[in-house]
Amino acid sequence: MRRNRLVLLAAVCGALSFVVSAPARADLTGKTLKPVAGVKFGMESALGSLLGGTLAGEVTQVEVKREEATKIVVTVHYTGFEGGKLWGEVTTSDRKTHRLIKSTSPASIESTPGEMDLAFELDPNAADGTLVKTSYLKISVARGDKAAAAYVKAFEMPKTWQNGTRPENVLVTVTPKPAGPTTASLGATPGEPLPPKVIHPSLNRTALLLPATRALTIQPRTAAAASPATAAPAPAAQPSGAAVRSINLATTRTMSVSPAMTASPATAKMMAPNTAVETKTVAASKMIARTDMIAIRNFKFGLPAEDPGSTTAPKGPGDTPVEPLAELRSEDIELDPSHVLGVFPAFYPDQNPQSGIFYFLPYSYSLRWSEDSGYDLRMIYSATGSGGAGEVAMAARLDAGLGIKERQIATDLIHAYADTHHLTFNALRALPIDSISVSIADDLRRYNIPSDKIAVTGLADFLGQVDISWITDPVTKENLQQALVEDVGISGRVTLYPSGGKLAPVDVPIQIRLADFVTFGGFRWNRADAWTNRTPYPIKLKYLNALMLDTAKRPIVYSWDLSSARVPPAGRAQWAAASVPGWIDGQAKRIWLEYAVEASCQSCDDAVIRSITGGASSSGPSMITFHTLTPLADAGAIEIGVQVRSRYFDPQSRDLQTKSLVLNADGKDFTVGPLYLGSRQPGESVPGDPLFEYSLTVTMASGQSYPGSNWAASNDLRQAIGRYQLEQTVGALPAPK
Repeated sequence: MRRNRLVLLAAVCGALSFVVSAPARADLTGKTLKPVAGVKFGMESALGSLLGGTLAGEVTQVEVKREEATKIVVTVHYTGFEGGKLWGEVTTSDRKTHRLIKSTSPASIESTPGEMDLAFELDPNAADGTLVKTSYLKISVARGDKAAAAYVKAFEMPKTWQNGTRPENVLVTVTPKPAGPTTASLGATPGEPLPPKVIHPSLNRTALLLPATRALTIQPRTAAAASPATAAPAPAAQPSGAAVRSINLATTRTMSVSPAMTASPATAKMMAPNTAVETKTVAASKMIARTDMIAIRNFKFGLPAEDPGSTTAPKGPGDTPVEPLAELRSEDIELDPSHVLGVFPAFYPDQNPQSGIFYFLPYSYSLRWSEDSGYDLRMIYSATGSGGAGEVAMAARLDAGLGIKERQIATDLIHAYADTHHLTFNALRALPIDSISVSIADDLRRYNIPSDKIAVTGLADFLGQVDISWITDPVTKENLQQALVEDVGISGRVTLYPSGGKLAPVDVPIQIRLADFVTFGGFRWNRADAWTNRTPYPIKLKYLNALMLDTAKRPIVYSWDLSSARVPPAGRAQWAAASVPGWIDGQAKRIWLEYAVEASCQSCDDAVIRSITGGASSSGPSMITFHTLTPLADAGAIEIGVQVRSRYFDPQSRDLQTKSLVLNADGKDFTVGPLYLGSRQPGESVPGDPLFEYSLTVTMASGQSYPGSNWAASNDLRQAIGRYQLEQTVGALPAPK
């Protein structure tokens, strides 16, 4: 009889196992999970009651907030469980916790009834191509003073977890192919065949070719504009009947130059700083601060002081440019002149030919980006303190892409031009200016930020970079942000007022984009090294270009087609470059990669916007400071690891995130963050929503660690760490040795 009962029980268990087996995978986002009616989870709950004691409460519902291939976020609704702690585990069909799915740590229940978000993720260190299938989500609750669960409830959560190839493991082999017959004719030894296309035809002195989005205009100089007393005014309107001519090639991309009007020499004067805007944007400006910029108050405007009686003393730029790229030849491909040279292709000789000085202009200003610091753009919400909408402080570094290498190439080209045209050449200098102004406006009037809301805060000595900040309202900020993610960009202009009284004011365009060549610049090429895509967007490699000077000192660009090879962020491209002669590497003035940015990447946009956006706080983002009393001495420890979790680490969402730091000295301050508090004030207590929680792990000199099993909550930005906090999270301290 007993044997028959055992057989019957086995059959029932088998049937239950069949009933609750995982169904085919479906998108779980927005779904309410169904409780499991199996016997084994019930046995776990009963066993937990014996070990962990009783704890009154109920998990009433579990909803899937978001599901991704490698992650799932659920919201757990509960009642009761006062003083308890809750956590979750993802299990397989045999109800075992899967080792590759990161379970959550116990989180204190601060109020009841309530809800708690739990996030589960496939181990980031799992091998590429890992595929895992799980069936259940187990929610456990324990008393605050116990480790064993007093309550267990399981839910059906059939999910397939799968990662792809990690971007850093993507290695694309790219074979450069000659982009035209001239490049294909290059041999193993240096030669000088001329490509067929004249990329920048010989221009008259009143027209220069430029892309439409980077058009540079030169306006007539009025007497008022010649001597700006404060912030420079907008350039004067073009006079009626002015002789302006422009050429219109197939690309219809032109720049017009108006003849300069006679004006008295300008007197160099300091541009009046916009202190009101600087004060309001100081937090944003500090985030892009760098030591190689000159504060606007210290920038030396006007011509450098030299002996005025010298026959070679410079007098400032004249109004007649020369174009060393007038004879530039390339294969019959689309090649942007600004990518070849990096500076505006017109150079202005000094009014005194004997000085041998030539002046260059920036081609355009774009948003500065670097591999180390990312985008130099910050947007910080600030509260009004009166319940109003508040303001948004924004700061950006505008970059003309004029590094040392670019200036040397420009110097070599203008030097070669001067030699072939029998001109004296001594130096290439940045355009000397008497003043500068900035405007930001959209042709469609989605945004228009007046000059009294903009401050120029810093300049590079060669005008290669300009630091600006501005104040706007939240609606305009959203329009600016939308323009960025839609790849329309933020447009405007930097107006330069040249010294010397001869050359008219110059408008250099501003084009701020997140995903564009103008932002990232040309990447240099080395045949021996794989190129790594350090940008946050996928890149399609179009051409490999080499700028050369032939024996007649004419500029040539040879090109190789890269077949639009796609390289994801952090991915790499290696070169099968047998078709690129080795002598190119040593003789080229510049070798760079021409590419297109894959801008239609929503996740890329989201990540970038998060990185440049600050929180809504009168002081901007806030840092948590942990101050150590004597915890290392108290525990005889060599270091204390801190895990900090908070819903305020992300300015765009309230998903729980975790960061870590190490405390390795007593009596010191250690910071982690930033936190984006929104309308919440430090010290403010919100039931069920602490500002942050922390857990401590004590590591002894022997290497043995004592991890904390509890999380301590805090609503203050400054948290002291002493014996009490160690015992609160770790438990009884080991005796010091």
